[in-house]
Amino acid sequence: MSLRPAQDIPADWPNRGSSHRVLAAGLDWHVQLAGQGPLVVLLHGTGSSTHSWAPMWPQLTAKTRVLAIDLPGHGFTRGADYARLDLASIAQQLDVLLEVLDIGTPALVAGHSAGFPLALRWSLLGKHQASRLVGYAPSLVPPPPAYAMFLGPLINPLATSGPMASLLAATIGPSGMVDRLLDSTASILNDTQRAHYRTLFGESGHVRGAMNFMAAADLPVLLEDAAGLRTPMHLVVGELDAWVPAEPLLQVIRRYLPQARVERWHAGHLMHETEPGRAAQWLLNALGLDDAA
Repeated sequence: MSLRPAQDIPADWPNRGSSHRVLAAGLDWHVQLAGQGPLVVLLHGTGSSTHSWAPMWPQLTAKTRVLAIDLPGHGFTRGADYARLDLASIAQQLDVLLEVLDIGTPALVAGHSAGFPLALRWSLLGKHQASRLVGYAPSLVPPPPAYAMFLGPLINPLATSGPMASLLAATIGPSGMVDRLLDSTASILNDTQRAHYRTLFGESGHVRGAMNFMAAADLPVLLEDAAGLRTPMHLVVGELDAWVPAEPLLQVIRRYLPQARVERWHAGHLMHETEPGRAAQWLLNALGLDDAA
């Protein structure tokens, strides 16, 4: 295992003691690794990072070995090719990362939002196919028109360029846009959680990575491919989630992923951050582990 100290991570970053750097697939990855037991890999959503799993971390690492990853173009992972932030390219890079880490094949891969489509593509293409998949607010449908209009200016070719990303990073914080985005998720985050998102969106590389990752999504092709996947899945749908609306999402799940076990929670888009105990229990149950034991 080729782990190096992650000395450049902010001192107040959640679970910094579990942070490491790894060179793999042309990237200098930031990962967090802790715990013992079956291997669980956590894939965050667009614009997020390892920090979003922090509220679940103690509960998961008590029963499993957990690998949380800053995806290419996000957080503190460096060296991304912003023209290759499509799901297939990242899935291939994740394969190389696991080979370098030499920690085995995941028992379970969990993804939040756009992290779940990535988990699907990785399951279809990758060498390290997990036995089970978990999705929190899985982003398998486009945002509603109002949100597409809100996000549209950010994912056009101009916005995904380096200069515009730098400008956005310099203006997003003072403009209050990060807080407006978080408010639109119908998720009540505390000041510390919000501060971590502000830190991320103050970095031009993260802004550019998030916008390019969003722009590269090709859900129709992914869903057609995933219809043949038989991997057991456990999905949570948020009834208050305006980013991934419940009814269209449930229709997609029934059509393309009929094997999935689905629960509806009275929660917003960032359910794993606002209800971490329940979210961790859902994952442990998917592995057949009793969190109370």
